[in-house]
Amino acid sequence: MGSRLIGYGSYLPERVVTNFDLEKMVDTSDEWIVQRTGMRERHFARDDETVVDMAVHAARRALDNAKITINDIDMVIVATTSAELDFPSVGVQVLGRLNATNNAPAFDVRGACTGYIYALHCARAFFSAGMHKRIMVIGAEKMSRFIDWNDRSTAVLFGDGAGALIFEHSTSSYSGIIDTVVMSDGREMDMLYGTPDHRIMMNGPETYKKAVTLMPDAASYIMEHAGITADNVDWIVPHQANIRIIQSGAQRLGFPLEKILVTVDKHANTSGASGVLALAYAFDNNIIKHGQLVLYPAFGSGLTWGAALIRV
Repeated sequence: MGSRLIGYGSYLPERVVTNFDLEKMVDTSDEWIVQRTGMRERHFARDDETVVDMAVHAARRALDNAKITINDIDMVIVATTSAELDFPSVGVQVLGRLNATNNAPAFDVRGACTGYIYALHCARAFFSAGMHKRIMVIGAEKMSRFIDWNDRSTAVLFGDGAGALIFEHSTSSYSGIIDTVVMSDGREMDMLYGTPDHRIMMNGPETYKKAVTLMPDAASYIMEHAGITADNVDWIVPHQANIRIIQSGAQRLGFPLEKILVTVDKHANTSGASGVLALAYAFDNNIIKHGQLVLYPAFGSGLTWGAALIRV
């Protein structure tokens, strides 16, 4: 059994922080940030606004978009690495806040910036096994919790937000989540990780080298496994980490830039929420249309990387 996408929703906190705002907070400049990352602004959650709050907003909008209720969902998978509570899962808390009464299972995956792909990988497996009818996949992050304002190399990179996608089982294997691949290499974890006191430690040059190689590798694997070429793909929606990584990856894959969706200038890096937020932006602005084929490669801490092929 396959799946089909029946609803989406997203949420961005009200507070918009531009590069010019960051100039007042850290030793940086708009020119420096744009040249190195392509970022121009990002959204920061309020101090009292949690990952669960944002996930609930996105989930409600996805349910409204799909014209169903929370009790029509029989599994929730949340990609997040920034939840305020160690337990219970954000997924369970979302179901509680939405007053679900059907006892649907819910859990979180911690794949960092690749978390969205890990969540889709899980959803695809459950659909393939015929175990669930409707699955909501949420990416939600409050990355501003981890910003070290003494480290300008990472302080400018991250933003907050959440997005949700709802998939329904389908007899077609070439709709919805068509294929996924996820990988990891724990030997490289020191390249990018979060500390116990909520700071991001990153070897920027080495992380860049890995990202521009492993994201295209995962995308190539997916296309080969699906028996398609770049010409068959309507859109690449890469993890929105850095414009230079995105451009380099497109060049390696032979994709023209006009087929690459870029939102890093608007949202910055929202880690596990990146993919869903980018898709929601594309849907809201009539950029990606129903029936098109979307390829999503990602790379993150772990090291983790992977890709998903989705017919939207």
